[in-house]
Amino acid sequence: MKKLILLLFIPLISYSQDIKNTLLQEINLSQIPSVVMGKINKNGKMKFYSNGPSRWDRNDTINENNIFRIASMTKALGSVAALQLVERGEITLDEPLDDYLPKMSSIKIINYDNEIVDPINSITLRHLLTHTAGFGYWFTSEKLSRWNELKEEINWTENYQPRLFESGTSYMYGTSIDWVGRLVEKISGMNLEDYFRENITGPLEMNSTWFNVPEELESLVVTSSYRNLETGELVKNEYQKRRTTSNYNAGGGLSSSPSDYGKFLACMLNKGELNGVKILNKETFELMNSPQLNEFKTIHRYVTVGNVDTKPRGDKDNFFDNYDNWTLAWAYEENSVNRPVGTGYWAGFFNTYFTIDFKNEFALVYMTQILPFNDIHSYNLFTAYERLVYKNLED
Repeated sequence: MKKLILLLFIPLISYSQDIKNTLLQEINLSQIPSVVMGKINKNGKMKFYSNGPSRWDRNDTINENNIFRIASMTKALGSVAALQLVERGEITLDEPLDDYLPKMSSIKIINYDNEIVDPINSITLRHLLTHTAGFGYWFTSEKLSRWNELKEEINWTENYQPRLFESGTSYMYGTSIDWVGRLVEKISGMNLEDYFRENITGPLEMNSTWFNVPEELESLVVTSSYRNLETGELVKNEYQKRRTTSNYNAGGGLSSSPSDYGKFLACMLNKGELNGVKILNKETFELMNSPQLNEFKTIHRYVTVGNVDTKPRGDKDNFFDNYDNWTLAWAYEENSVNRPVGTGYWAGFFNTYFTIDFKNEFALVYMTQILPFNDIHSYNLFTAYERLVYKNLED
């Protein structure tokens, strides 16, 4: 039986022994070799559960200070950065971005009949933050998933992928927040690494959160694995250091630790402020956290690709929910049997997850490093942990 270590970052009163024992059973059933998960209270106190080594060749136990690639959990920080600019009056949510990002504005649209057309509407910051600007990913768009083939069929010679619909007319999860990062860099005159350090991660003392992890923290970076979708076998990757980049991606470029991201989540629970450090005014936070979709809800178009697991998995289902709303920063829960309406949540491509329950004043963070995304064992372990937390609240 795998060994479960209970790690206390700051002592909390009350995780019952039942949670620890049940979670141990879930971990042993999960086929997840290494994971950290924790609960963050509004006052900043955290408690973590941990299992497995930080790297496959180590005889240690992974913990809340280890560093993971958090992929799309970067997006929430990108949204905060954009709302800081709005708060300072440097940009508005609804003005056209044509002059700020002319390259983005010139991107054409491929319509339902695979015809390339010029856009009619300008893209705004609100469109980007709500994923309604028409940009997709290869795993959310059938057209983009077979783009190399399709571009030959339509004689596309440009070196970019087109948008998929007119801005403001639908929802598609995609590269919009990449462009938000470019906007932040354009307006601030800073690269995104420096902007985050000066305005978000630095003030919150998130000192393990970087696009380029400093050499002195490299020993904390964890290793990864992938699951063979045909056999279910988990293959452990040899550790490789991430390449240094100067192309900072607000849509998915950060590495962080569970304890660091817990500080960010605690700050969000307190509407933009933590331990006397304010990164957003309360009014700005409430704007950022408000549901934005009125004429349609989140629409996740399933694409059969190797790096996203979309197969059925019983009562716990999969990560994607076609009926929730979206704020200016994350998904907005409207249909859960456990989470209250208005709970914020999202995830990262390597199976990292977070929940922000504003009603019950706590957040959850879960980190592992496994592909494909929405891995049945990883997602089920996260939801099992979440359910245990809610059961503990009831008890």
